Amino acid sequence: MTAAGSSQVVTRAGERSRIVASFGVFGLSNQQRGWILEALDSTAWDWFIDCDGCTRVSEVYWPTKYFPPCLRHDFDCARGDGGWDGSGRFYELQRAYGVSIWRSSLRACAVTVAWYVGGNLLVRIRRGRRAHRRQWAGS
Repeated sequence: MTAAGSSQVVTRAGERSRIVASFGVFGLSNQQRGWILEALDSTAWDWFIDCDGCTRVSEVYWPTKYFPPCLRHDFDCARGDGGWDGSGRFYELQRAYGVSIWRSSLRACAVTVAWYVGGNLLVRIRRGRRAHRRQWAGS
């Protein structure tokens, strides 16, 4: 896998290291760090394959699709927890990573509406895509 607009190869270890290093750069609280580490360390999904980076829309200054707030929100949705709690974490993590209050609010509202309007359908679609990606990655 390569970073957007780059020929640099993105590895699981390298990206995890970048994410963990970002905790200090952005001054994340222990709770916020824990939310992201839970997503990275969970055996319930493969973050490197399953994360789609907020439906492939990430922050301009983050060089890959693994923008930590989006990674955590993808994890919440994969577990079926994309409702109010997941949206609250998504909002708080975006703010911690320097996203403006207006953009964070708009994005958190949008994912909340999407979750409650089509959440079950979206989870099924994403699980199908993840199964396909895992199959492709294993070959």
